[in-house]
Amino acid sequence: MQIQWTGLASFRIQTSHAVIVTDPFSDTTGLTMPKLKADLVLVSDEKNTICNNTKRLSGEGKNITGPGEYEIKNTFVYGVPAVNTLYLIEDDNISIAFLGALDSGLTNDQLEKLEGADILLLPVGTLSKEQRAVVISQLEPRVIIPYLFKQPKVKQNLEPVETFLKEMGVKKVEPIEKYVVKDKDLPQEDTQIILLSPTQA
Repeated sequence: MQIQWTGLASFRIQTSHAVIVTDPFSDTTGLTMPKLKADLVLVSDEKNTICNNTKRLSGEGKNITGPGEYEIKNTFVYGVPAVNTLYLIEDDNISIAFLGALDSGLTNDQLEKLEGADILLLPVGTLSKEQRAVVISQLEPRVIIPYLFKQPKVKQNLEPVETFLKEMGVKKVEPIEKYVVKDKDLPQEDTQIILLSPTQA
C-alpha cells in the first residue's frame, strides 16, 4: 500500500487493487488540486469546497459522499455517519481511518466502526489538543499521519504541524513524499508518526 498527501485533507491511496482519493479540494483554498486518476473518491462533506472538487479528477472513479458499505476492485470502504462522513478503508490486510474535518471525539457508534484501524489519518487543524489525544487513545492506531495543518498559500487558519508533533513527544520527523507499507511491516508496539510532504502525485 502507498499513501501520498496532496494537501489539506486530500490523500492518494494506492492499494494492490485500486486508487483512492480523499477530499479533493477547490482552488478557493489557495491550492490547486492535482488532476489525479481515481477508482474511488471519498468526500467527507460534499457541501464544503475544501473537499468536494471531484470534477478535477479523471477516470471512471466512483464518488462516495456518505455513510454506507462499498466495495470496488476488492477494496472495502465503510462510511460512518458524523457531522462529516468518516471512512474506514480496508485492503491489502491494512485498515485506514480517514476522519475528514472531524471536530470532536468519536462517539461509541463511530468507534465501533473505526476501532482496529492500523493507520489513522488525523486532522490536526480541526481538532483541539484534547480532542486529538482522545481520538488517538480511542483508536490506538499503529501509524498516525497528520493532515489539515498550516501550509504555504492555504487561506484557512490552521495550526502548524509542529504543535502536534510536540504534543506527541516527537522532536523532529523528516517529511517523506510517499509512505509505502505492507501489513507485516506495521509497527507492533509504539505508534509511529509519519509526516508527508504535499505532492502533485
